Amino acid sequence: MIHDENTNNKLLVLLILEKLEMPVNEDLLLQMCSIDNGWIPYLYCKQVLNEIIQSGLAAKIDSQGGRPPLISLTSDGRVCLAHFYNDIPLSRQDEVTEFIKKQRMNYRKKQEFVADSFRNNDGSYTVTLKILEIAQTIVDIKLVVPTRAIALSITNSWPDKAPETYRMIYEHLIEN
Repeated sequence: MIHDENTNNKLLVLLILEKLEMPVNEDLLLQMCSIDNGWIPYLYCKQVLNEIIQSGLAAKIDSQGGRPPLISLTSDGRVCLAHFYNDIPLSRQDEVTEFIKKQRMNYRKKQEFVADSFRNNDGSYTVTLKILEIAQTIVDIKLVVPTRAIALSITNSWPDKAPETYRMIYEHLIEN
């Protein structure tokens, strides 16, 4: 990259948003850029995100149900990236592409398949399982289970079992 570090970081974030092909919440984007790969130091990454949003290269999309907003590449961001795409070293492009190809589903699961639990007054646990889309919750299931171990087991397995569970419920209820 032939630009200053700040510009290089902005191009990298735009590239990541393009390769993801889905809106992503800020925490996952920061995790991807700073924690999982060390491409951009955390505080610089937060600054870069704010700057590309303020400049209209990316946009925050409001989410439903108190979830954090999602960040998406705008058409201006795509045009900007297209103009400067060749300024991103091919090795970095390949690294980002390969990482996202391998991890896209894991990030999608973290963002769209949400599970939580809490202890009730009687000692049982309520487990809440959700499948979220950008603007709405498409599944919201609450289960009461007798022990913390069962609650943890359900919460931990939800990201992997959510798609199949949704398919089975949908097919069963829609079945003619």
